[in-house]
Amino acid sequence: MKKLLGLVILLCGLGVFVGAVAVEIAWLGFCFGTVIIGILLLTFASDLLLFPISIGFTAGTVIWVAGFALLTDDTGKLI
Repeated sequence: MKKLLGLVILLCGLGVFVGAVAVEIAWLGFCFGTVIIGILLLTFASDLLLFPISIGFTAGTVIWVAGFALLTDDTGKLI
């Protein structure tokens, strides 16, 4: 049961990674679709262009690690 739950959590983490990439593509499309916003973001706040993917990858990594914790024992070997 613990193995199955770990695999499900790993798949959820993978889904968050894929979702983060999709949101990032949509965000960049919005920013550069409206040219003035894209230029202003590039000029004054270039870190905001990567904001969705940084938040999504952080959340995905946390979920991914939780899944691996369920799949391994105390020595780090797969169950």
